[in-house]
Amino acid sequence: MEKRLFLAVGLSLLVVVVFQSFFAPKNLAVSPTQTINQDKAAMPADSIETQASQPLKVEGQAIGFKEQMFSVKAGKFNFDISNNGGSIKKIHLIDYKYDFPVKAIADVTNFYGKPFVYNKLSNNSFTLTSIDSNWSIQKTISVEKYKINIQYEITNLNSSAKELNINIKPFDIDLSRLDDTVLNSDWTLFEYATKINNKIERKEQVSKFSEKWNKVESKTFQLIAFRDRYFVTIVEPKAPLTGYTTTFVNLKELDFNVPRFPVLIDSSKIFEYSFTVFCGPQKLDILKEAKDGYENVLVFSSWGWLDFIAKGIYWMLGAIHKILPIWGLCIILVSLIVYGAMYPLTLKSMMSMKKMQALQPKMAQLKEKYKDSPEKLNKEVVELYKVNNVNPVSGCLPMLLQMPIFVGLYQVLWRSVYFRDESFLWIKDLSMPDRLFKLPFNLPFLGEYFNILPIMMIFIMLAQQTITLKSMAGGDPDQVKQQKIMAVFFPIFLGFIFYNFASGLNLYFVVFYSLSALSQWHIAKKT
Repeated sequence: MEKRLFLAVGLSLLVVVVFQSFFAPKNLAVSPTQTINQDKAAMPADSIETQASQPLKVEGQAIGFKEQMFSVKAGKFNFDISNNGGSIKKIHLIDYKYDFPVKAIADVTNFYGKPFVYNKLSNNSFTLTSIDSNWSIQKTISVEKYKINIQYEITNLNSSAKELNINIKPFDIDLSRLDDTVLNSDWTLFEYATKINNKIERKEQVSKFSEKWNKVESKTFQLIAFRDRYFVTIVEPKAPLTGYTTTFVNLKELDFNVPRFPVLIDSSKIFEYSFTVFCGPQKLDILKEAKDGYENVLVFSSWGWLDFIAKGIYWMLGAIHKILPIWGLCIILVSLIVYGAMYPLTLKSMMSMKKMQALQPKMAQLKEKYKDSPEKLNKEVVELYKVNNVNPVSGCLPMLLQMPIFVGLYQVLWRSVYFRDESFLWIKDLSMPDRLFKLPFNLPFLGEYFNILPIMMIFIMLAQQTITLKSMAGGDPDQVKQQKIMAVFFPIFLGFIFYNFASGLNLYFVVFYSLSALSQWHIAKKT
């Protein structure tokens, strides 16, 4: 993902800069012998959403009951659960109005084909229970903030010991449930991660599946996670599990399975196995509070030094918001702080550019005098730089040193959940394009909304380039001509790239470029 960022943002900014530089609780168990009623009435009427279906089949054979889907509220979540195997089909995070794009979370697939009955324990916990002639299975689900604890208790009802081959499914990815609010660029941020030997290993660009996703991983993992732009699902088994497989279902669905492992359960004995599941926003403080090292799943970049910079900016934003509780103003203040911190480098770059421009008449004379002797011309140019104490790369280098800051800011402003559903002035959601109004037509590549912030950025950059061109008066005609082309092309090019970016990100760059233009105008006026 960082490669795309540097190409789409970093390199674009770099090219502009280069041209400007040179030219400008608890035990919740319920007795496994409780009476089971497979009738719908056994479930609370206010929590059931039934779905008509044909009798379920397992390996082509009907098993005698119809699948029912029912909804359960517990803690911060609404769960959509199937009575078939007690499988969690969907988790909805109430506060954020968000459906996680995963299903079958921490399932034991051995129990598919068995009818489960719901029983409420408290506002934060409930059980799903199934009994047949061989096994009593109780699945207890309890919620603590963003943590979901899932515990299985499997009782052997046979008169002798019996072996059960446990088949665990951490989760399945189902991207088909994502709605139209997901930007096209968001898909590049999807990834799943596994913790192996206390190190997080990542698979990026998890947005479209094919047969090549059919893979077998043999390493022992401690947890497995899937995250998108703002939210993350982390499944941590009671004990590390060895290996998993990924199976292609369709373009938007990918199944995960852990190879079966045998468990010998004595007669009338209970086998217990549990999972800790985290489903929540990617906020460092929330992930740290959950403990277990979940904060290591959150990174803004796979490059450690860039991630370090981004997390520093992320921390600064959070600290400012404690004092200034309006996220739009926080972004503006961060723009001022970052620009102020980098101003010495910016000033050095601008002054170096002015020195280079001042030498243009002499450079033109040397080119004319030694037009037939490139070697002599190079020698004279080097001597000219030396006499006037000018370093031709000093205008570019300070701006290059700022690139990690730009990219770190890009990452934080783009994928920080801070800005989701936060309004500012006319902007309804800082995590989405500003969408001033809807157009009566659809523009290719741009869409059907008029976004004012990237348009403002284009005009501010055009003004900045105009200042640069004025300061080049009397310079090399070829360079002036080339700079005129760049003065129009690059603002439009960047505006096109940024057009559908999050408004919080565009707000930052509008402020930053405004400050840059003012500084350049001030320096040009004084010198």
